[in-house]
Amino acid sequence: MHAAFSRSKHHETKISTTPAQEFAKLVAMAKDINADVVVLGGDILNFPSNSTATWVLEQLNLAGCGFIFTAGNHDWHLEGQRGAASYDAARVPELFSTFRPFFEQSLSSRGSCYDALGHWSSEGLGFLYGCALVKGLLLLFVDNSNFQVDDDQLEFTRLQLASAAGRRMPVVVLLHIPLQLPGLTLPPKELCGHQQWGSDTDALWQVEDRPRWPPANRPSTLAFRELLRAHAAPMGPIAALLSGHTHEEAAVALGESDSESCTATSACWTVESRTGQEPPSQVSDALQYTTRAAAEGAYRILTISS
Repeated sequence: MHAAFSRSKHHETKISTTPAQEFAKLVAMAKDINADVVVLGGDILNFPSNSTATWVLEQLNLAGCGFIFTAGNHDWHLEGQRGAASYDAARVPELFSTFRPFFEQSLSSRGSCYDALGHWSSEGLGFLYGCALVKGLLLLFVDNSNFQVDDDQLEFTRLQLASAAGRRMPVVVLLHIPLQLPGLTLPPKELCGHQQWGSDTDALWQVEDRPRWPPANRPSTLAFRELLRAHAAPMGPIAALLSGHTHEEAAVALGESDSESCTATSACWTVESRTGQEPPSQVSDALQYTTRAAAEGAYRILTISS
């Protein structure tokens, strides 16, 4: 994988470039447009490396960009670990070591958004899930880089959405792997909650020299997907869901559309999405967005207004 991603081509100009060059350009652009927050949706590194993690944080700090981060499978995955206890055995150790500075410097490391949790004591808080408040917007990240969502992540999200609905506050959810939703026909390796995900459809375990996936999805993963769908605008507080992983451009409905509900609920926001040279689009229903790879110079700018 390292060889495959050491160089890239800009998605528009097709000029040869590197992921580091494109990342630096994107951070500079975020500074130029005075972005309120930079959202890093995973696969920032191609394998865990302290030196690369330090360089990424230096770029963000030099630009003065506040950010929120969730990990991707490439960030923590190590090839050649067939003898590991599970396919995702490296995930938690790497998040708590190599990526600890990301979480400690992220906007999600602090803030009143955690008040909704009460006396929460799970050690995954701040690493496997977390939140940040930015100008009246609640940002939630949930690490599904192993294709699954556990019970703690599910309960954290449930509490946060209930709190946001009570305060009439828009929510943006950040995942690495997009959810399986109506209208998406991607294979199991591209989607979280895909009905066929499991050991029988794990096509890459031999290539990556690791243990197979478990037999099937966790019930909490499927419950998480339905929770987000039920709380999608205009029926609920979720204004948008941002994801990555696929390296493709897509925007699909997260929940069921009900154009008349906006007058009766708090979910009355307009989301403008802009990607490179594409013309901006505006919606009031919550969409799940995926975006081309930042390594190829791609990005998405969201503007949320009431």
